[in-house]
Parts: sequence; C-alpha cells; structure tokens
Amino acid sequence: MPGRRSGDRRTSQSQSQSQSRSIVDNFRRGDKIQVFSAGRQLDGNGTFIRAEGGFLVWEDNSGNRNTTSLESISVRRLRKRSC
Repeated sequence: MPGRRSGDRRTSQSQSQSQSRSIVDNFRRGDKIQVFSAGRQLDGNGTFIRAEGGFLVWEDNSGNRNTTSLESISVRRLRKRSC
C-alpha cells in the first residue's frame, strides 16, 4: 500500500541504534576518551557526556561540544593515571 512503511526499516534502525549504544554502554559522564573515525583520531582527546539517539555527545579539550554519529566511529576510554 502506498504511504505505508515496512517494518524492516524500523527494525533495522532499532538494531543499529542498539548496536551503537552498546559501543558506549560502559562509559560514564566525565570519562576521558579518544574518538576515532576510519581509524583516524578526531579532535584529540575529550570527555564523554552521553550517548543519545545514535549519537555520541562529547567535549573536546578546547571546550567544544561535539555530536558524532555512533555508526562510523570507535571510542577508547583513557585510563586514569595512578599517582
């Protein structure tokens, strides 16, 4: 029928968002992170803020807030240094 959506797209989007969210499940607000796209680091190191709607919200070291799609990135948490 014209004008009707197939369930496939909705399921595919839902699965994609679930997979994207699993990338950042173990991150907490304030964690120091590195963000990579296609194997290249984006804007140096930053701070994790949240994952929302398939996007990573983070702040770079210059204080800029960034929103980056989770579909094409890798995120690495930087370990806290011991004193």
